[in-house]
Amino acid sequence: MRMQKLVLALVALALPLAAQKAAPATPNASVATKKAPAVSPAPADPVEQQKLHDSAMKFLEAADARQRLEQTIGKLLDDGKRSMMTKNPGLDPAFGDEWMKRMRARVSLDQIVEATAEVYEKYFTKDELDILTQRQLALKQGRLYSLTPKLADKLNANSTFIQRDINTSTSIVGGRLGAEVGKEIERDHPEWIHALTDSAPATKKS
Repeated sequence: MRMQKLVLALVALALPLAAQKAAPATPNASVATKKAPAVSPAPADPVEQQKLHDSAMKFLEAADARQRLEQTIGKLLDDGKRSMMTKNPGLDPAFGDEWMKRMRARVSLDQIVEATAEVYEKYFTKDELDILTQRQLALKQGRLYSLTPKLADKLNANSTFIQRDINTSTSIVGGRLGAEVGKEIERDHPEWIHALTDSAPATKKS
């Protein structure tokens, strides 16, 4: 069977784009997103790179990224299962149930959060992420925390690029696992795969 590539792109939507909370959207946000993203140079020193990663993880922790994902992962996997079964009508319902069971057991929330952190590391420096973390914590406590105009503009200009890269990164993580699980089930239970027609129905001859 030609297995459909199972990409859990929806997982990205469960992760908060905290940039939307960290600064108000500008009226010209659509214009800003047409510009090239303001990428921050990666630290050459491994120690500094680790510090940057730690700051990105703290930012996502302040934004409750993992908790939000935990609350929605069940629905997201269910959506993935429904899409798979719709696109592959020859699959036995037992295939979908087993796919769901194995995905629940093996999907790594930590890996998804790590991939998201790497996206933020691409766009912000350690100091900027530390400031955004403080801003996020302040918002959770109902306190005001103003960003510098420079950082606020950078946040707004990069928000669309950040979400795009999160979608891409998490889709790769989910897609690899989903395809791997699908192939395993295909091997373990070939009886659950019935005749499929990959080509369009033949047209009637006149």
